[in-house]
Amino acid sequence: MAARPSAPPRTGAWRFPAAALGLLVVALTLAPIGNNDLFLHLVTGQVVLERHEVPRTDDYSALARGRPYVAHEWLAAVLFRLVQRAGSGEGFDRLVLAKVALSLALAWLLLRAARHAGASRPVALAGLAWVLCLAAARLQERPHLFAYLLLAAFVLVLARRRRRLAAGRSDRGLFLLPLLQVLWANLHGSFLLGPAIVLLAAAGSAFERLLPGRSSAARDEGATRAETLRLAALALVLVPLCLVNPYGVDLLRFPFALTGSRFMKQIYEWLPPYDEAFRGTYMARLYVIWAAVSAAVWIASLARPRRLPRGAPFHLLLFASFLALSLRMNRSVTDFALATLPGTTAMWSALLARRASARAPRPAFGRAAPLVLGGALLAAAAWFAHFGYPYSPATVRRPGIGLAAAIPVRAVDYLAREHLDGACFNTYSAGAYLVYRLWPALRVGMDSRNDVYGEELYAEYERALGDPAALAAMLSRIGASFIFLEWAEQGMAAAGRTVRGLDPPWPPVYFDDRAVIYAPVQGPRADLVRRDGYRVLDPVLFRPGTWGEDEAERALGETGRAAAAGGDPAIVAVMRIEALRTLGRREEANREEARLLRSDPPLYHIFILLGLSHLAHGEAGDGIARLERALQLNPKSSVAATALREAQPGAGR
Repeated sequence: MAARPSAPPRTGAWRFPAAALGLLVVALTLAPIGNNDLFLHLVTGQVVLERHEVPRTDDYSALARGRPYVAHEWLAAVLFRLVQRAGSGEGFDRLVLAKVALSLALAWLLLRAARHAGASRPVALAGLAWVLCLAAARLQERPHLFAYLLLAAFVLVLARRRRRLAAGRSDRGLFLLPLLQVLWANLHGSFLLGPAIVLLAAAGSAFERLLPGRSSAARDEGATRAETLRLAALALVLVPLCLVNPYGVDLLRFPFALTGSRFMKQIYEWLPPYDEAFRGTYMARLYVIWAAVSAAVWIASLARPRRLPRGAPFHLLLFASFLALSLRMNRSVTDFALATLPGTTAMWSALLARRASARAPRPAFGRAAPLVLGGALLAAAAWFAHFGYPYSPATVRRPGIGLAAAIPVRAVDYLAREHLDGACFNTYSAGAYLVYRLWPALRVGMDSRNDVYGEELYAEYERALGDPAALAAMLSRIGASFIFLEWAEQGMAAAGRTVRGLDPPWPPVYFDDRAVIYAPVQGPRADLVRRDGYRVLDPVLFRPGTWGEDEAERALGETGRAAAAGGDPAIVAVMRIEALRTLGRREEANREEARLLRSDPPLYHIFILLGLSHLAHGEAGDGIARLERALQLNPKSSVAATALREAQPGAGR
C-alpha cells in the first residue's frame, strides 16, 4: 500500500515561526543609541515645535552660521522629538523602543508584500530573516527608518493590487500612494524612490503583455494597456506632490545637489560597496550572498519565461534598478535588500513548487517545516540577544537601551558644568551631541550636516586638523573657547600634535576613554587651565616608554585627578601603570593592570598601549599577549600588527 502524502501544515502552525521572527527583529534592533545624527534631529524637531516653522539658515555652527539649511527630514525630526518628550526622563529609552516597534512594522509590511507577490510562508519567512540581518546595521534612530517603511508600503500596495487584479477583483490601494508620497517628501531625502517604484510597476505591466504565452494578457486586468497608463500617470502625479513641503522646489533639487557633491565621497555610507571600508563588514557579506541568490533565482526563472508568475516583470525591474543603485553607494544596500525581498522570495517559491510538482505529487514542505523554521529563527534571536549584532570583526553592537558608550556624555557634562560656551573646534562626529546638549549657548565648528558646510569649508576644517597655523586661524575666526577631540578615532594623533603645536599653548583640561578637551592658557578661562590643565598627561600623544622619571612622577600625580574627573577611564589606568613601571614600582603596576584586565574594556587601543608598555620595559611575553588581544578586538589595526611583528617575527597579521 502506498504511503499517504503528508498534508501541508495548517495556517495556525506558522504563528510560531512568525513570532520567532518578531523576536529576531527585537534582538537585532534593541540596542543603545550610537549614531550621531539623531541629536541634530532632536534639536531641529524642538525648533520646529517651538517656533512653528522649519529652519532655513544654519544657527548651530560657528563656522557655517547663516548658510542655507534645508532641514529635509524635518517631519522625522518632529516625530523623534515628540517620542522623546512623551514621558519622564531624557527619553532615549523610548526612542530605542520606538525604533524596535518601527522595525517590527517594517518586517510585517515586507512579509505581506512577499505573500502578495506569491511567496510561500517558509520561503518568505526565511528570506525576510536574512534580509533583516543584513538591514539591521542601518535600522537605527534615523529618518531613513521611515523611508524603509514607505518603500515597503509602496511595494506592498503594488504587489497586492497586481494579485487582486489578476484574480478579477477590484483594488483601491493606489489611492494611498499620494498621501504616502507627501509624507515621504517630508520624512526623508529618498522620496523620489516613490515615483520611481510606481514607474517600474507601469513598465512591468507593459513588459508582461509582451511575454510569450501571454496572449490572454488582455483579460488580466493587471497587465492591460489601461493599467500601464494608469500606473504611469500616477508616477507622474507623485512628482509634483513632492512639492507639498516647506521648501517647495528647493527640496526637489536637494537630493541631486547632495549626491552630486564630491564631498559626499568622503562619507562612509556614500562609498560604493566594493570600497575597503564597506567590504570588511559582515553586512557586505550578507549583501553579496543575497544579491547572488537573487540573481540565480531570476536567471533560473527567466529560463522559462512562459511560466513566470503574474507580476514577475515588475519585481525583475525592481531587482535590476535597486541593484544598480546599491552598486553606486553602500547606503542603498539596505534599500536593495528590502525592495527585492518580495520578488526574490516569490520566484524562489515558484521554482520550488515547480520542482516539487515535477518530482512527486506531495507538498514541498511537510508538517515539521514550521517547527524547524521557528526553532532556527528562535536560535538566531537568542544568539543576537546574547552576543550582540556584529558590524565587523572589530565592532559589535551590544543589546540594551539608552545611549551607547561611544556617546561622549561625561566630556560634555564637564563642558556644561564649567560653562564652556561660545564656540568650539570639534571632531566631525561629536558635533551633533554638542549641539544637542549645549546649543544655543555653544556653536560647534563642524557637524554631520554635510550639505550645510559644503566642500570648501570641510577642506578648511581638514587643513586645520593637520596644520597648527591653519588651526590657529580657524580658532580665531570662530572665537573658539575650547577644542573637543574624540581622541581614540583613527588619525587623531596628527590632530593632537597639531593642537599641541599651538602658540600660546592649549593644554588638555579633561579627558576620558572617548574625548579630550583642550583650552587656551590665555583668555577668559585661564583660571580653568591653571586648575584643571594637565602638564604631562594627554591621551592623544601618550606613548609608553617615552617618560623619564621626573615626568613619570608628575604623571602619577595627575592620574588621580584625571580618574576622578573622567569616571576612572581605562586610559588613565594605562598611564598610571606606565608611570609606575617607569619608576620601578612593578608590583603596584601589575596589581593595577590586573584590575584593568578584569574589566576587559572593549577598546583595542587600550590593549595596544598596554602591550607597548610591556615591550618598552622588557616584558615581551605580556606585551605580545596584550597586542594579540588588541587584534582580536580590531583585526585591522596596523599599529597592533606592526608592533606584534617587531616583538615576535611571524606573529603579526
